[in-house]
Amino acid sequence: ATSARGSRQGEPSMAPPIRQVRRPTCERERVRPRSRPTRASCEGTSPRGPPQRAPRVCEEESSCTKSGRRHATSLCVFSSFFPQFLWGVRSERTLAAPVGSLRAPTARERAAIKDGLSQVSKGKAPVLLRLVFHDAGTFDRETGRGGPNGSVRFELDRPESRGLKRGLKVVGDVKESIAAKGKVDLSYADLIVVLGAWAVEVCGGPRMDVLIGRVDASEPDAENMIPDENHPAQGIKESFARMGLDTLDLVALSGSHALGGKGYGDPLTFDNVYYKTLLEKPWLSQDSMKQMIGIPSDRVLPDDLECRPIIEKYASSQAAFFADFASSYAKITTLGYSS
Repeated sequence: ATSARGSRQGEPSMAPPIRQVRRPTCERERVRPRSRPTRASCEGTSPRGPPQRAPRVCEEESSCTKSGRRHATSLCVFSSFFPQFLWGVRSERTLAAPVGSLRAPTARERAAIKDGLSQVSKGKAPVLLRLVFHDAGTFDRETGRGGPNGSVRFELDRPESRGLKRGLKVVGDVKESIAAKGKVDLSYADLIVVLGAWAVEVCGGPRMDVLIGRVDASEPDAENMIPDENHPAQGIKESFARMGLDTLDLVALSGSHALGGKGYGDPLTFDNVYYKTLLEKPWLSQDSMKQMIGIPSDRVLPDDLECRPIIEKYASSQAAFFADFASSYAKITTLGYSS
């Protein structure tokens, strides 16, 4: 090596050797060795990836807000017969993963939602609740793709979507009504979740707070992502784990089968009769009518060592079932928005 100054061309330098400096190991390090944190990194997400942590609860600011950035996510609770909801601006585009933020509605938006719900018949409750799970059940936590994004409206020709067209028509009618009367534009994804929560409440189930702000996809999600009702209990649990849900979520959300005439009491009453019936196992009866109660995914739950204690808990306490169902409903309807 030759020194930077005082040496002649062709002569060895008398200066001490220059200490070698570590070279940048990647292109990003060469260009921006000391870049400031971006808004996305502060929020816990990559600029193009799904959120990596759950929104904070009501009135608690995010760490970004505390450091001077104008970003906060909150959950707000509203109480009336018709649930009051959080609402976000709709933007329709193809999504690799759910994106967006959630916020509380204005008074005008709440009034529009309430008016829209008042026009829906209670008889539509079962299909509206089923629609929620078919829209959200495509989520894959490893890739961040799928989830509650309204893509179900492009998936009606799939075998597992049989009968959902009736529910989607109700969603479309409510969407048009809210836009025309209240001048409020809500995404399909949000309205599916809103109407599912309404279906539970109007049939006697728990009142649930719903987060709004989901963005509609413009193409279908991947196929074969909905849990198969013919799988054994372990296979169904693995499907729920793929979404980021656990066994308690599986058993609690299965209680939605109380609606819709599957043999679990009144088809328009949301209660814990479903769990009492599971413990009785009427499908093992000699009565041909009782043998038709339930679907395969219901019948495997009582014999699973993890599911059985939860079933027994809900069979003895409807309040416990309602509390866990509301919690699990919040989880499945915010997949991709919270971990």
